[in-house]
Amino acid sequence: MLLKRRWSMIYDKHIDKTEEALRELRGVYAQDDVDRFQDGLLSGRIDSEEKVIKFTNYIRTSDGLTQLEYSRLQRLQEEGYIDKFATNYNKRFSTCHMLMNKMRSGISRGLKVLEQFCVKRRSHGKSRSKRKVVDSSKMGKSEYNLSFWGLEHYKESVLTLYNEIVSYKQHLTDCIDLCLYIMQQVAYIRNHPVVAYEKHQRSRQEVLENNRSVIKRFVEMNAEMENELMEKVEEWKQEKKSMEDISAMLYHTLDVNEYNDWIISEEVMAARRDGITNQERALWSDDKQQVMRCRTAYSHIDELEPEGQKDHIGGKFLALLHNWSNVHSSRGLDYWLTYFTDYYKASGGTLIPVRIGAVKRGAKQIVTGKISQKDVVFFNRKMDNLVKKYMIPASMKEKNIKKAVDF
Repeated sequence: MLLKRRWSMIYDKHIDKTEEALRELRGVYAQDDVDRFQDGLLSGRIDSEEKVIKFTNYIRTSDGLTQLEYSRLQRLQEEGYIDKFATNYNKRFSTCHMLMNKMRSGISRGLKVLEQFCVKRRSHGKSRSKRKVVDSSKMGKSEYNLSFWGLEHYKESVLTLYNEIVSYKQHLTDCIDLCLYIMQQVAYIRNHPVVAYEKHQRSRQEVLENNRSVIKRFVEMNAEMENELMEKVEEWKQEKKSMEDISAMLYHTLDVNEYNDWIISEEVMAARRDGITNQERALWSDDKQQVMRCRTAYSHIDELEPEGQKDHIGGKFLALLHNWSNVHSSRGLDYWLTYFTDYYKASGGTLIPVRIGAVKRGAKQIVTGKISQKDVVFFNRKMDNLVKKYMIPASMKEKNIKKAVDF
């Protein structure tokens, strides 16, 4: 039996939701070449006045939907999507995938428009061999023929159609440009840990301020609030990852509930332990007094004008500080330095602690006597005086226990 011969639309309108595919679409929609339009008309799909008018109405409807999608993308940006550390958008999808979902009508209708400017292809039955519509469309990336005359030789309806397509493609380009801008901002933050940490700190403070009564109630209940994310963060810290690096890893990967649970749990556990974190417990066990002494000292270190290169805390100073801090010998010098650096920065420290190599050299000088015992005693006395100047007496602190959650 002979198969019926027919005209068939066999072009593939699928597009991957990736930045590369989005940029490819942008390059296509940014074109407004009259010759491409005219050669596309000659492909034979829009071959009557009735089809021109019908297609024009389709373009107008598509343009309105695209402008609506643009306003939604704008609202997403204005509502602080980039500044928010946690969102409900990125749990399942990448930023690009999520944004392309938000301009679903623009993408699908735009591809259908491109298809109307593809050459009709004769097919016997169903063909499994498909060419990408972007590559095959005269208004896309396909080769096209130059026209010997302008649009003035066509009916007014054709000129109207062309103008509507130009307007529509401009709005599609605007949508894609906004998507790409948002994606670039997100990528920048993920590649700049310090910026990611600032976003985390700002978002964290908002969570704490909005959940004061909840945190106080959990503290009063002596609630255990451990969760997997909090434990994972502590593991990363033990792997010598800074909170800046951890913030960059977690930025836009948590939904709002996960983030809130993490921050609230962390705050409750800190208050339940009188503010002692897992990292501090690893360094000093349950010696709360020593933890408080070290915290006080670290937050006021700048007053001592630590010696070192410009804008840095020197290796010798940090080695003496580590010696004074009296941490567990089971914890290496690098583990302590990570904790000190994080706490110092969070306390508003303005200098940059040197790297572990310089601190180890300073520690070796203490052991070998190149830094004399007299210098060690002098440094320890200086640190004790600094703590005495600022530290709240233990008796007073007991009266104010749990006050950290009062903000």
